[in-house]
Amino acid sequence: MSKIDENRLKADLKAGQLARAYFLYGKEDYLVRFFANKITELAAPEDARDMNFVKYTETPKADVLSDQLENMPFFSEYKCVLIKDLDIESMDNIEHKAYLALLENIPETSVLIIAQENIEYDMKKLKAKTKKLIEAVESVGVSCEMKYLSAGKVAQRAQREAAKAGCSISPQNAAYLAQECGNSLTALENELAKLCAYKNGGEITAEDIEGLVPKRIDTNIYNLAKELFAGRTSSALEILNDVFAQNTEPIMILSTLSGHFTDLYRAKLGSLAKKSSYDAAKAFKYPPNRSFVMDSAYRSVGRLSERYLGDCVAVLYKTNKLLNSSKADKRQLIEQAIIEIAALVK
Repeated sequence: MSKIDENRLKADLKAGQLARAYFLYGKEDYLVRFFANKITELAAPEDARDMNFVKYTETPKADVLSDQLENMPFFSEYKCVLIKDLDIESMDNIEHKAYLALLENIPETSVLIIAQENIEYDMKKLKAKTKKLIEAVESVGVSCEMKYLSAGKVAQRAQREAAKAGCSISPQNAAYLAQECGNSLTALENELAKLCAYKNGGEITAEDIEGLVPKRIDTNIYNLAKELFAGRTSSALEILNDVFAQNTEPIMILSTLSGHFTDLYRAKLGSLAKKSSYDAAKAFKYPPNRSFVMDSAYRSVGRLSERYLGDCVAVLYKTNKLLNSSKADKRQLIEQAIIEIAALVK
């Protein structure tokens, strides 16, 4: 067994093939939950679930988990155990070794699902305990990363789900909704349910999306940057105020702001090197389903100089260090960064 992709996992489950262990993870928490439920339904059918399914929302002790996995299923083929958000790195060495031992010896009559929602691992930089645990799962089962779907697929899903609810949405507005939801299926599900309830069988328009779907933080940050580039500092600070009013954590605001300016700086370097946005995204190791970020950045950097964007990134880097080390008010630090960027010469 080994790491597989979503399509392979879907095919295996459709064919009724179960592994002894699954490690599901990734940013797309909707798909993590979806496949965890699909595996559960296959391993522990509804009519036998009460006696053959156990779910943990907190990390169980290794001996407790071992007892559950060793128990024989009751009038069923499998015993199924689901652990949501296993806390791996906080285990002490003894507990971690016990987990590795039980994972490598899961009985043929048991299926273990470890579902790590909204967690993205860099497989080249895994911490030791997490790496060993995933390897132990893969020795008897599979791991699978759930990535965000492409904007096109999310838009198609929006149209299908709207139709199921008795509503309609044009391809253009479905794409707009997907964009406002950050291509997140969880966000799409929540916002589409709200829109369909509001329209009650009608057509979902761009105005409906504009009025009912909250602006995502990265959309606000994109607009904030545009105001800065246009020299409208007070407008940029008003947008920042709106973001704070949504109770967004300061570290999240700065992270998104830094990420956007870094995208722009990389796009500028790519364009100066006469590279296409596709080549730049590939060179900077953007995932295929995030290549649109570089496309957008390329369209935004025409009149911005490399030095200016580099200075912006430097201001945000300095602010990040202060945010993590200083006792100063975090909101004031971010506001000061905006003012410093506004003072830079493009």
